[in-house]
Amino acid sequence: MFKITIFYPVKQNDWFDMEYYTEKHLALSKSVFGNYLKGIGIEKSESSDSVYKVIGHLFFEEIEHFYNCFLPNKTILEEDAVHYTNVKAVIQISKVIVWQNFT
Repeated sequence: MFKITIFYPVKQNDWFDMEYYTEKHLALSKSVFGNYLKGIGIEKSESSDSVYKVIGHLFFEEIEHFYNCFLPNKTILEEDAVHYTNVKAVIQISKVIVWQNFT
């Protein structure tokens, strides 16, 4: 399992439209990645001293699935970001070493 984490740092005069992000941008992401996308997680900070305002997670079984869909659609996804934030995202790609589902 691979996790793509998108960090949106807290910056002076930043803004983030969570409604657009969860309703429109995530739908766009789902259409780009299709069945390769195995899960999505969104975190919103509730602390005034947080480093990140929002953190998004995308999960894939194979990293190639991410790259094969993302690279041809990178511009579309990045251009949509201006609709929900004025902050440049930081992306981390990780291999999940331990995954335990307790449900």
